[in-house]
Amino acid sequence: MKWQWIQLKKMQAISTAGMLRPLNSQKKKIIRLYLHCGIATTANAYNGAVGFGDDVRKISEQSRLKEALHLLYFSEERLDPSTYASLLQTCIDHKFLLGNKLIQAHITQTGFIEDRFLLNTLINTYVKCDSLVDARRIFDQMSERNVFSWTIMIAAYAKLGQSNEALTLFNQMQQAAVKPDRFTFTSILPACTRLGDLQDLHEELCGLGFETDVFVGSALVDMYAKFQRIQDARSAFDKMPQRDLVCWNTMIAGYVQNGCVSDALKLFHEMPNRNVVSWTVLIAGYAQNGRDDEALRIFREMQVMGTKPNVMTFASVLSACANVKALKEGKEIHEEIIRSGLQGDVFMGNALIDMYSKCGEIENARHMFDKMPKRDVVSWNAMVGGYARSGCIDDAWMLFQRMPVRDVVSWTAMVAGYAQTGNLDEAWTLFLKMPEKNVVSWTAMISGYARIGRSQEALDIYRQMQQTAVRPNMKTYSSVLSACANLAALEQGIQIHKEIIGCGFPPDVFVESALVDMYAKCGNLEKAREVFDKIHQPVVGSWNVMIAGYAMHGCGKEALELFEQMEHSGTKPDPVTLLSVLSGCCHAGLVDEGRHYFHCMSTLYHITPEMEHYGCMVDLLGRAGLLDAANDFINKMPIKPDATVWRCFLGSCRTHINVELGEYGAERLIELDPDNASPYVLLSNIYAAAGKWDGLKKMRKLMKDKKVEKQPGCSWINVDENVFTFHVEAG
Repeated sequence: MKWQWIQLKKMQAISTAGMLRPLNSQKKKIIRLYLHCGIATTANAYNGAVGFGDDVRKISEQSRLKEALHLLYFSEERLDPSTYASLLQTCIDHKFLLGNKLIQAHITQTGFIEDRFLLNTLINTYVKCDSLVDARRIFDQMSERNVFSWTIMIAAYAKLGQSNEALTLFNQMQQAAVKPDRFTFTSILPACTRLGDLQDLHEELCGLGFETDVFVGSALVDMYAKFQRIQDARSAFDKMPQRDLVCWNTMIAGYVQNGCVSDALKLFHEMPNRNVVSWTVLIAGYAQNGRDDEALRIFREMQVMGTKPNVMTFASVLSACANVKALKEGKEIHEEIIRSGLQGDVFMGNALIDMYSKCGEIENARHMFDKMPKRDVVSWNAMVGGYARSGCIDDAWMLFQRMPVRDVVSWTAMVAGYAQTGNLDEAWTLFLKMPEKNVVSWTAMISGYARIGRSQEALDIYRQMQQTAVRPNMKTYSSVLSACANLAALEQGIQIHKEIIGCGFPPDVFVESALVDMYAKCGNLEKAREVFDKIHQPVVGSWNVMIAGYAMHGCGKEALELFEQMEHSGTKPDPVTLLSVLSGCCHAGLVDEGRHYFHCMSTLYHITPEMEHYGCMVDLLGRAGLLDAANDFINKMPIKPDATVWRCFLGSCRTHINVELGEYGAERLIELDPDNASPYVLLSNIYAAAGKWDGLKKMRKLMKDKKVEKQPGCSWINVDENVFTFHVEAG
């Protein structure tokens, strides 16, 4: 039997590969071989004993496509159109392009070449088999086309991103007096790359009565949302007399894409029915917009309502856990994933690696990686990135070296890892070696330099990026704005702001917050507040930078008023918020208010004070001249005060010329930071102000003996978008 089967396959291969019809003797031999192999149906079809078309259909339906095509090729008998269509569908299922060509040849030979149904089916088959050239050739040769013919081609071009070609075909279709249907419009709408094209199509479909069609309406909502015309999207949504789940989900997704998560939640609660997609879109939206705690709350609500999460739901909620380092919740979700039987899913495994690594559980992340039955490049990237973020740069490099395939994400993870650990020379060297650089790679370098205060170099790299074909994204702009803020480079910050507006990106709360921070640090509080007030739904970071801006410039009352607005908005303060509030009280001399909010940290907001908060309180009391109260506060701290706390105390002693407490503070500070010049300089100034010249001489001699040098002061100016730094040496 085995020998006969091998011979049969050889005969098939010879005849098919050569595109030759077999001689009678060859045909008889093939029939005998089929019979020997126990395939009587195929043998009968060759011999014409039963209905040829029926056998071709049966064989193809049994997933024996090549045998069916072989029979077809050896016959000149015409099949009915439905059999041809069945064969073509099987070719689509198997992505078998050669099969399409064989069937097309048979259709042509048997005189069906003018059959519009078959030609449309052939076009569709070529499109689904990724051969647009063959599809277009048949389309161009058709003597008569109907709406289906045009729609197939328009949809194909739109799907491949060839928008101009799709719009051109749509116009030609209208010139041919073929009326578009609902499927034509849902195919052409995604091809709109300009708002004007979308508006023209909207007007046209309204004229044909399709605006109220649920499929066309959903496509309109989606496109207007992508063009950031969320009000137009909502208008299209509201005009539909009937809406299905897809339509509701599309509108919610539109709100999410444009940062309007509260509007998305409001609409979500209005839905008559919800499915897992509805919940997942909302959860992902909150996570993507920095409202991770709310994303977790919505996930729990979803479970209470009895909706079963899918892979995308779990991935979105794991992302929220990772963002806020909610390890306990992340582990609970991991257990749910195991119970759902989804742990073996590659996408799920990647999300778990990311969650554990971002929550500081790098060993658990590696355990997940090692247990995965299958890994893709994303799995490797997640683990390499996890090591890099955790500061395990050597482990990251070893794994990077082992990767079977590397892509631009792999290289970028290593570059970002070196940058985050402050090893910018290694990061830059690796960056230059990258075979391909994308916006994330450039942004990693820019943010790396900006993070450690080398802001001018960050701006220089940004200028280099602008000379390439790579366009900045929102994270790039956030990093560049941070560099401008650090340098107080207002003119460059304004220029970046103009670029962001010109790019037409949808509103991004993180970039908007970076703009507020930049304007505040550059001294333009009015502009900072203007940008802040335009943020549709500020996150806690947005409130923090505006409150900090007021605090920095001594506007304590404005800082406290804004904090009250934040509380009324329902936004929960974090430790940074309270630090900014205390700083505002400190700079404005609001002692009672500062004491009140420090007390409320643990009692009302359930936030444990950190060293920065204690330092701020010491500064507040010291600036107000309450040096004994400040000293008493330090002595009662539940944690050991660091150099920053004593430096604040010593600075206040300098302001109020208190020699006794100044000497005490200087001793404590020198114990913690003996090589720092500030305690010597501050105490020297106290002695000088109090007329204690012997003490001044003693401090200067001590500095000389210990070779402690005062750091030179510096200032900078901005000229023609270049920042120049000047240092003043001590005289």
